[in-house]
Amino acid sequence: MKKESFDSLLGKVKSGQVKIPIQKVVSEKESILNNSKQFSFYIDVDLLKRLKTKALEEDRSIKDIINSSIEDYLSF
Repeated sequence: MKKESFDSLLGKVKSGQVKIPIQKVVSEKESILNNSKQFSFYIDVDLLKRLKTKALEEDRSIKDIINSSIEDYLSF
């Protein structure tokens, strides 16, 4: 990083102009207590659009739909 870039960034931090993203941080211990674990995967763009639309229509979360779909799949 160039010195002037670093100095500029440092100036922004000192003046309070840096926006800090707000996000919920969940510890693994807390996640285990909720009996859930984060899992990432790739999904077809059109399939995701359809999933989001269906979730809105049914007033359900995508997580809920995916979890119930997996439960149905595994129960066969």
